[in-house]
Amino acid sequence: MIKIIQSIIGQVFPSVSMRKANKQLKEAINSAENQSNRAAIDNFDQIPIENFRQKYVETFEVKNKFEDKAKTNVIAITIAITVIMGAYGLTGSLINKYSCITLHWISFIILLTAIIYLFVSGIDAIKVLFNENTMSTVGLPDLAADDVDTKEKYDDCTNRNINRNIIRNNFVYSSYICIRNALICMMMLFVLVTVPLTTTKSKDNIVVSSRSSISYSTTIIIPDELDVADINNCVIQDREARDSIDDGTIYSFVNLNRNYYVQYKCFGSEIIVENFFCFDKVINE
Repeated sequence: MIKIIQSIIGQVFPSVSMRKANKQLKEAINSAENQSNRAAIDNFDQIPIENFRQKYVETFEVKNKFEDKAKTNVIAITIAITVIMGAYGLTGSLINKYSCITLHWISFIILLTAIIYLFVSGIDAIKVLFNENTMSTVGLPDLAADDVDTKEKYDDCTNRNINRNIIRNNFVYSSYICIRNALICMMMLFVLVTVPLTTTKSKDNIVVSSRSSISYSTTIIIPDELDVADINNCVIQDREARDSIDDGTIYSFVNLNRNYYVQYKCFGSEIIVENFFCFDKVINE
């Protein structure tokens, strides 16, 4: 059970577990103790030095591969900027579709989480290119030498570089996981927007009398507990109770029985509700 929980945490917060593993690897890399396997291999001195040189060169090739992967992940920053620019339209669609305030906040949190994942992904990729671009190298005097001590130096640098490449791999892996999690969040929002359900009430061009029609601003959400027809009748009554109505002028009224406030303007027989909100109670002083 503990392993399952740790696995879930690692998938949800990949950077946390990645940094814990990298910390241990860096301690080994920066250690003054020789990282060579000389003491563990009995025939160490009999191994041709070309084998050590080949393994040493391969670590640099692996480094380049991880840097190429990191460069492709940097595009996550561009994706994040695109998501931020399109966030208003997406959240606006959700607000117009659902009247539940809790669902509005859940959608906002999901969108914010996706953006954070994308930024973290980009930061992890950039660290591979800048913070983690060092390698251990064999000194120039040892490049042409062929003795046991030189083999040990090659082996020491190779093992340190392998640990550095593991660190790079951890950063790239964390970056990929963050991108995946961001896509999952965006898919959740997409499902919420496209699902054929709605909790808002229809408000467009509702005819309430033979002489007038009423429509609502697209940003207005009427709670489920209120009847649209009753609100329409109140708007019509307020309009007809006024001595004169000027086209384009904003008028307003408060319904103290149902605790809501309305702003509207008229253009001939057409009434457009510009603003509507509910309040809990009125305090009489």
